[in-house]
Amino acid sequence: MYGERLHALLPLYGDLRDRVGLHLLYLQEDAPTPRGRLSERIARALGPSYEVVQKTGAGVALVYDARALACRNASLVPLPRLESLSWFERLYIRGGKTRQKHALIAEFHTRGSGSRFGAACFHLDSAGSNRHRRRQIQAIADDLRARGLERRFVACGDTNAFAVRRQLEALRGVLAPFSAHGAHDPETAPTHYFARQEEPLLAHRACVLAGRLGLDLPRRYDVVCTNLRALARGQVTAPGSDHDLLWARVAIEAEVGNSRQAPAEERALEPA
Repeated sequence: MYGERLHALLPLYGDLRDRVGLHLLYLQEDAPTPRGRLSERIARALGPSYEVVQKTGAGVALVYDARALACRNASLVPLPRLESLSWFERLYIRGGKTRQKHALIAEFHTRGSGSRFGAACFHLDSAGSNRHRRRQIQAIADDLRARGLERRFVACGDTNAFAVRRQLEALRGVLAPFSAHGAHDPETAPTHYFARQEEPLLAHRACVLAGRLGLDLPRRYDVVCTNLRALARGQVTAPGSDHDLLWARVAIEAEVGNSRQAPAEERALEPA
């Protein structure tokens, strides 16, 4: 919710840092504030070793622990843009107009072993169809392939893959371009709740009211999608957001010639 209740989220990040380990944090709604960008405020709260990867106007960002990871390069990937909004979509889209969405893709190397992997942070359009959102995921998958990162990546974000019925099937369809590279999010628990969507637009307030009257439609929008070996996964209720926070611990193993270096564990977390 663009950091409107950041004070309620910061303790969750600190707890995960201490309890699970937090090396890489994916943010879907980064924005400027009088005290700095949300990503910068989160990095400061986590500690002096945390740094930020963000590009102006992207709306997404990465916060990482520089003691564990080094970012070699990062850039924005423009995603397919909707030509127009329906009258209904204009009710809940900020500004009532389409805008260019971008994914943030970065190449990271682990300290010590030097294992290389890609990180893709995205927030797909909530307007438009699931077919449109699949095209947006395809653009990310194509860019990962162009960078040579398609075999080793962690992609996290909000898919906005909504369907009244068979929603999980719709979600898998949206994520199919990642699946083609062997990357999956196998979890099924809902991550988004309308009753927690306390944003200023009238449509959002109506959703909150409906949710509190028992008409909520919890759905799994958010994913930690990877083709690296997942050692553990988890989900944390985030009262400061309409989305829960997801996390995964993944193993990074670098192949050099015919031999493998010793595995290094990295943690990738995705707050929605």
